Amino acid sequence: MGPRLCRHANVASPVNTLEEVRLEEIFQQFEEPHTNVMKASHLADAMQLADMNPECFKVEQILEGIGNPHDFTLPEFKQRMKEVHDALRFLQLFDPQKTGVLPRRTIATILQLCRSNFSEERLEEMLKNVPCNRQGFVYSYMVPFLLRPEAAYDLEDPKSLAQFLIDANIRLVRAPYLYKLLRSDRCMPRCQEAERDCCEVNGTEVSALVSHQEVAEWALGRRQAMIISVSHAWETREHPDPCRFQLELLVNCVALWDAAYVDDIWIFYDYVSLFQFQRDTAEQETSFRRAMGNMHMLYAHQSTLTFRLESLTPDETWTARKEDSTYKVPVYHLPSGSIAWISLRDLWENRVLYLSRGWCMAEIEWSAARNIPAQNLAIDGEPGIMTTAKKVPTAPEVFEERMATSAFTHRNDATSVVRLQRKIFHEKVTSRNHMKLQDLTRADMVELAASLPHFQNLKVLQIHGFRAGEGEANAFCEALGSLQLQKLSLAFAPRATGLAMAEALNHSCSVWRFASMTALDFRYCHMGDLGAKVIAEVLKGNTTITHIDLTSNGITDKGVQVLAQALKNNKTLSALNLAHNKISDVAVQALQDIEERILTNRAAEALDPPPAKSKEDKGERADAFPGRPRIQALADALKLGGDMTQIDLQRELLGNEEIKVLAGALQLNRKVSRIDLSSSHPKITDAGAKAIAQMLLQNKTIITINLAGNAIGRLGVEALAEAVEHNNIVREINLDHNGDVETEALLKRIRTRCEENQRAIARVMVETLLEDLKRDSTKRKIDLSHYCIGDAEVQVLSEALAGNNSITRIYLQGNQITDVGLEVLLEALEGNNSITHIYLQGNQITDVGLEAISAALLFNRSITHINLSNNQIKDAGAKALAQVLKQNRSMTYINLSGNHIGIGGMEAIEALADAMQENDTLLELCLHESFREECQAEKRIWERCSANQAAQARAQSS
Repeated sequence: MGPRLCRHANVASPVNTLEEVRLEEIFQQFEEPHTNVMKASHLADAMQLADMNPECFKVEQILEGIGNPHDFTLPEFKQRMKEVHDALRFLQLFDPQKTGVLPRRTIATILQLCRSNFSEERLEEMLKNVPCNRQGFVYSYMVPFLLRPEAAYDLEDPKSLAQFLIDANIRLVRAPYLYKLLRSDRCMPRCQEAERDCCEVNGTEVSALVSHQEVAEWALGRRQAMIISVSHAWETREHPDPCRFQLELLVNCVALWDAAYVDDIWIFYDYVSLFQFQRDTAEQETSFRRAMGNMHMLYAHQSTLTFRLESLTPDETWTARKEDSTYKVPVYHLPSGSIAWISLRDLWENRVLYLSRGWCMAEIEWSAARNIPAQNLAIDGEPGIMTTAKKVPTAPEVFEERMATSAFTHRNDATSVVRLQRKIFHEKVTSRNHMKLQDLTRADMVELAASLPHFQNLKVLQIHGFRAGEGEANAFCEALGSLQLQKLSLAFAPRATGLAMAEALNHSCSVWRFASMTALDFRYCHMGDLGAKVIAEVLKGNTTITHIDLTSNGITDKGVQVLAQALKNNKTLSALNLAHNKISDVAVQALQDIEERILTNRAAEALDPPPAKSKEDKGERADAFPGRPRIQALADALKLGGDMTQIDLQRELLGNEEIKVLAGALQLNRKVSRIDLSSSHPKITDAGAKAIAQMLLQNKTIITINLAGNAIGRLGVEALAEAVEHNNIVREINLDHNGDVETEALLKRIRTRCEENQRAIARVMVETLLEDLKRDSTKRKIDLSHYCIGDAEVQVLSEALAGNNSITRIYLQGNQITDVGLEVLLEALEGNNSITHIYLQGNQITDVGLEAISAALLFNRSITHINLSNNQIKDAGAKALAQVLKQNRSMTYINLSGNHIGIGGMEAIEALADAMQENDTLLELCLHESFREECQAEKRIWERCSANQAAQARAQSS
């Protein structure tokens, strides 16, 4: 084997027979006039002129393997000619009989000859992806594909992303094509069928899939588009979305983005964008292999967004489709070699959860590598509940362990996924100099602590909103010790978390390297005097920190005095914010000393000002989030992700044209239920109202529309009145202050129809829920929010709840329930030990209702959360609750904000404050929308809740 390898290596050495001058002459013969490029279709003729004897093998297959762009510049032509020349030499050498296939061992030999640093692991990984014939021989046309050096694509440059899409022949999907599929009740087709389909864009019929020419123009800035990569689970082996569930969710969101942004929307959805089984040509196979080799580009590139669809088709829908013999799914049918309509029950089912799948977990990881969290969105959460994206990149060694137990259709894919994740982590994550994270859980903090040591270039770390116990805080602070940060921001943490972080910082600050730190931001962290002590210790020997923010940390006079003492010899601190702490007149002298020292430092700094910061030093790029907003408020809301159910555009700069665009999107959307377009500027007129009326003829989810304060006249109101006659969903259309006195009869028609819809829907929802309870004895939640449920419906519901011990949560917010209905509900729950959460905000409950709840809580030990915000409760109800809090030891959360407590004086709030001194379990008692520190009674309540939180955290950690 040794001599043979050597002989082959000599034959396959770098080709010198293609002279540069000769190649330039050939290029000139085929060069397009005035363009300096040559069409790829002339490459075979160019090979003939170069005496390369391309007849030996199919030139088309060789070009497919190497990669064949639409045209060549001269350098590209030279490179491609050398690659083809090398490929032909190898094929002639190893397949002299021109059989078209090679043994896998021969392929391995070729690769080892050409790549001295080619590892066995990489070799096996490539070979397992090489298509073979039935005897296991590799098709020889794949040799040039394997010989070609692995492409290196940049994760920041749009041109690099475009090059990858073109190299791998990946086809992005136009948003209007998805709309067409949904309207016609069609499932998404394979790429092979979609590339022959079309859709309508701005009145013109175009191909369903985006062309490579359009992608190239986008990369050069000649065309504006937003590229969205969809991460989702395949629910059958043959088709990812056989019930059209994902298609509807995708259209729900994409239609709103389409309305909010001017740019085109192009979507990567693997089943439609990549050639699927059966791939009939070498070109299709090569395209698929190249795409899989760099799949991370679509989820980690800075110019793309990720939409995550974590939900599977609901079980009831799935079961109904399986049992329906008339429901068919178009999939590739191997026996017939064509697309066939197959029953769902005959497809290979895969109901593994999204978060248990290896590829899905990898796509989450790749998406988390971007700098902007808003580019990674879950779009299928529960109505009204935001589903946050994964925020913390996982260290490669941790990710590899997870992949070992994750589900893969092909277990060998795990190796590729791990390799790509490691590649991204070291290419992009470890080079990051700015990281901004928000709303981190304790598990997120654990992952962050494991990852941080890899971020050796990190200069700015911002975490706004986080939770941590003693273990997470210690691990995090230990990880920080390995970095050279310039700015650290830990803001908005619960009291228990703040205390744990202060303890951890106090323990580790003696070994911390603060030499490079210039700013510390601990706003609303509740670190108390211990946090002030930590800062004081740091400042004693520090000469770099200039700005510190300790707003709302519960710091007392003692903490301020410690800070003042530490600052006596400090020469650099120029800003210290101590607002909203617990500082009294006792610390006046300490505050004066601090202010005097800071003014002195500022005066010295003015003599020697620091250099101006560049744009890169300021953190995220201003243009990092793609897209030009058409409707700014809607665009801003969409960046937050989640499952948008309400659109609030009141007082926005909207005219009829914007309303028409929005109405067109809402024809397709099936999630938005409330729209507020009141007091628009410029005013919405009849034209805008007609667009909304046209939308109502098709939309079946919108229940309230607020058009108050516009300029809608008789024609617009008439169009809306006609539309609601054909819509049995909408329950309110507010047209107050539109200024046309001749429309009263039409307005009455609208109100009457909306009231009829309200009553009918309330009955249907309760009846449907009762049927669900009969069918499913394990149901845990009842959600009848915002369905205009009244006391009569609550009576029916209560009868079903009597004796039920499976329901744990009841959502009845935003209805018309009074004290009568509430008392009926409480009576049904007597003796119930399963209900833990009751949500009744936004109803018509008064003191009588709260007194009834208070009486029930004297005996109930299961209820922990009650939300009664935005009702009509006054002081009498609050006093009744105060008596209960002295005895109840199960409640942890009570929300009474938005009521009328304290309007007549502070007696009721004082009673609640006194009761809290005897309660050691309640963690949160909300009386107003925001905490009023100037109210001493509320301050006492807040302090007691904070103490309870800290005690609970200590108990959990021990």
